[in-house]
Amino acid sequence: MRDLLERLNSVGFERTRRALAGLSLSLFLALYLLVSLNAPEGWGPAFLALAGCYLVGFMAVVAEWFWGRWFAAGLGWSGLMVAVASLAMVGWTPPLAIYGGLHGLIVLCLTGKRMAGRYDLQAAWRQRYGMDEYAVARLRKTVTRAAASLPSLILYALGPKEPGQGMAVMAVGIGALLLAAASLRGLVLLRTWGVLAAGAAAIALGTLAASVPVSTLVLPLTWLTPVGFALGSVLPATLLGLAVLPFLGPALRFLRAR
Repeated sequence: MRDLLERLNSVGFERTRRALAGLSLSLFLALYLLVSLNAPEGWGPAFLALAGCYLVGFMAVVAEWFWGRWFAAGLGWSGLMVAVASLAMVGWTPPLAIYGGLHGLIVLCLTGKRMAGRYDLQAAWRQRYGMDEYAVARLRKTVTRAAASLPSLILYALGPKEPGQGMAVMAVGIGALLLAAASLRGLVLLRTWGVLAAGAAAIALGTLAASVPVSTLVLPLTWLTPVGFALGSVLPATLLGLAVLPFLGPALRFLRAR
């Protein structure tokens, strides 16, 4: 594994890899946009929001914004995890394999120190915010994990609901989505409220997941059942919780110093 990482760090062709990552992101942007125009009832807003999510990733990668590699890698990891989990549950399916492969290509193309040099290792933003290596690594983990939570959170919050779920579940889901999106904005601006927003979204989604009775977990789960939707909050809640984790230590040390 160490040899593989060293080889990835030494791979060049940064412009070519950036182009491949941008091409993969643009494919999903076009796909979700077209699907949203002719989506099943209730799914249009979710697919349109997914298209917007990949549009941000595409622009961030092509424009070489310092956080672009982190955000796009988060989308790539999200798609890869969903594809692997789906293949494990339903068996080999070529569309799912292609879906996972393209997301894996995004992650692979943006991996390595040379690619980092074009994005997060840019001197201008690091000098502006006074960021050292440890601070950059901490912010990278947080932005990547928060971005990885967005696709599943979008489907959970904006997808169709069963009548028995009520307005409260819908309101909490949409509120968590808005908090997660706002947290990414705050994080790239290095604002404390960005971390707090991610933590609040994780707590809200975790509360929904905890409300599911353990006895119902043996039932078949789909996105269109109350249990399926509640469990659908587990993945984004976990990722948002992990996004906050790198800042817990510094926050506790700051509070103790006060």
